[in-house]
Amino acid sequence: MRQVIIRILDTDNSVLGDLDLKDFSDFPLVITKGIVNLDNLKARTGTYTKTFKVPNTKNNSNLLNSIDDINSRKDYKDALNRKPCVIIVDGAEIEKGFVQTSRVYNGFKLDSFELVFFGNNVDWVKSASELNLKDISFNFNTQTYNQSGIDTANAADSDTYDHAYPYISRSGDYSYKPVYYLRSIIERGLNQLGWNISSDFLTNDAEIKKLVCDFDLKFIVSDADIQATTSRAQITSGAISVPIFQNYRAIFNDDVNSPNEDTNNNYDPVTGIYTVPQNGSYTIISNIIGNRGGTIAVDYNIEIVLNGSSTTTTGTGTILKQQVVNIPNNDPGQSSTIFIESQSLSAGDEISIYVGSDTTSIDIDDVSFVNIYRKSEIEEGDTFNLNELIPRDFKLMDVVNDFTRLFNVYYWTDIKTKKVYFEPRDSFFLDNNYNWTDKLDLSNKYEIDYVSSYKRNVTFKYRELNNDDWLKGWQDANKRTYGKYNYVLPDRFAEGTDTIELSTFCAGYTIVNDSDNALDNGTFDAETSPISIRLWSDYVTSKPVEEIEDYRPKIYQFNVGTQTSLNGVTKQVRNLDGNIITSIPYGIFESYDNVTSGINLSFTGETDGLFYTYYSKMFKNIEEGGRLIAYFDLDNVDIENLDFRNTVYIDYPSEIRGRYLIESVIDYNPLNNNLTKVSLFKFENLGSVAVDGTQQGNNSAQEDNGSQTPTPQPIYVEDGVSLIEVYYEDPVTGLLEPVYR
Repeated sequence: MRQVIIRILDTDNSVLGDLDLKDFSDFPLVITKGIVNLDNLKARTGTYTKTFKVPNTKNNSNLLNSIDDINSRKDYKDALNRKPCVIIVDGAEIEKGFVQTSRVYNGFKLDSFELVFFGNNVDWVKSASELNLKDISFNFNTQTYNQSGIDTANAADSDTYDHAYPYISRSGDYSYKPVYYLRSIIERGLNQLGWNISSDFLTNDAEIKKLVCDFDLKFIVSDADIQATTSRAQITSGAISVPIFQNYRAIFNDDVNSPNEDTNNNYDPVTGIYTVPQNGSYTIISNIIGNRGGTIAVDYNIEIVLNGSSTTTTGTGTILKQQVVNIPNNDPGQSSTIFIESQSLSAGDEISIYVGSDTTSIDIDDVSFVNIYRKSEIEEGDTFNLNELIPRDFKLMDVVNDFTRLFNVYYWTDIKTKKVYFEPRDSFFLDNNYNWTDKLDLSNKYEIDYVSSYKRNVTFKYRELNNDDWLKGWQDANKRTYGKYNYVLPDRFAEGTDTIELSTFCAGYTIVNDSDNALDNGTFDAETSPISIRLWSDYVTSKPVEEIEDYRPKIYQFNVGTQTSLNGVTKQVRNLDGNIITSIPYGIFESYDNVTSGINLSFTGETDGLFYTYYSKMFKNIEEGGRLIAYFDLDNVDIENLDFRNTVYIDYPSEIRGRYLIESVIDYNPLNNNLTKVSLFKFENLGSVAVDGTQQGNNSAQEDNGSQTPTPQPIYVEDGVSLIEVYYEDPVTGLLEPVYR
């Protein structure tokens, strides 16, 4: 029998010890390794075991953090969490991953721990499912919103910057807002989790590197960030006396009792200093009640100071705002509010309020207060962080899953090197072959299986839109779902529909953007209007004023360049500073009105759509290719070196000769020399399935502008063996007209 070791590690990969396994008969350790099941396009698999048992010895109890003691602290060393480990067979490390205890047996059967092992992609997938995009550290994360910052980012690419600023009409707001490169989100996120990504597709495909996404139309920081910066404090301990000829820091001693608040302890009621917790633009309000204690008219100063030197002098501090308050004759005191609506500040800056007079001493009376908080709206000149604009409910795995479905991505994880290989299916597999001819056991029967689990219709689509999106109106008017493609499998597949749908991102429609008249003379010329993504909230020709609420993110490609109309007129827009430019930063989903997109992001498209480019060859294999399920004599060296990017070659018998991709290795048992069941899928170039060119993508600009009527196309439904053409009754004319497809 082979020698098997399960070695428990700590989070730094240092050895904690080996589980006791010797002379323990109930140890059915069997490992399943997989990558994809062609019966389910939505699923990607990894490495795992069935549950197995190890004895409840003192050593094992220590390594598993005494979880057999129900009274032990379960937060001690994360006792119930996964434990990093390696599986070693005859001295060779065949798997690296995690074990997790599911239950403990004491007395019912045999005193033991029940464990399960996870390897391969389980670790990064679980971590990516928990990582908020908001918590990713992007390159050049801190930005100043101005023309210089916009120009710098747009002149770069995703090799350097993680964001760009396209010209897009967002509910009539045509200013420039940051969007995020998809490549950057995936790479930065995995790097932050301790993984490296190896992907020629992501890092070297020029068009894929330009893909961007947005998350919210409201250019504001979150309520949580605002609350984290909010501090209000007031004087409740009696008046503070300020001697003549001194600038004295007002110390507001109460930041606890309502209406005061300082949840994150930004304000120090002992020193009178507010320490800025985040980069951004802040509102600073202070109401000072100054009392001179006499009857002669005097003036006193209130100052908002950045980095004041001490309680008695501003010193080298910067006076952000100064206000002179006059106390008239026979008036004991005068209240005045000093106010800065928007002040750009950096984390660590110190803000304080100073009061003083050169003519008399001043008392700062009770109820004087200061209130400081970060502004929600980001305006020109403000500083902000890229990650803080992303709503908290988006996770890294949301992006990875949608990217996988868009481009039919396969991934394979090398847990030893902490590397994730990430490529579309047609380029994922290497030219390397494992020759398993001699390992095939012909004494056992093998099976040949053909995929038949899909419903006859397989639909590819983006996430459904909300009712208040502009594109929803377009879809209602054109009687079709934008970006959607339906592929019909042969009759041997059962009736019905399987749907491959993105869970986060919606389609983005490219259109002539008339929301900004860039002409100086005020004469509108549609030919100069740029092509870009349009995200208005109403399906109307005039600019709406309301903001889009409950927005769903979009994916599109970012480009910078000159655009010309069909008649050769150069298009133009205004930049953030209001100057006319002809080198336009724009978003595009598919080619439109003389502006070419480097990639067609619609699933439709007879020769360039996503289905044609990334799925048509695989569907040819699904329709005509076969699956071989057989037993192979695999040893620990085979399992240790198994790379699912390589294919398997079998030379004989002739009925099954060929090259196969490995779908899964099922229940490999490292304890003995038994045969292992393997599912292989024939990997051959059968060509591509035909794509239905009548399923349309976007309209022409003439159709969208209402100057050309779309051609009605009837929809047909099955009725037994015949097709019935579907019409609708026009509510105005009462005539029956075919439904737009």
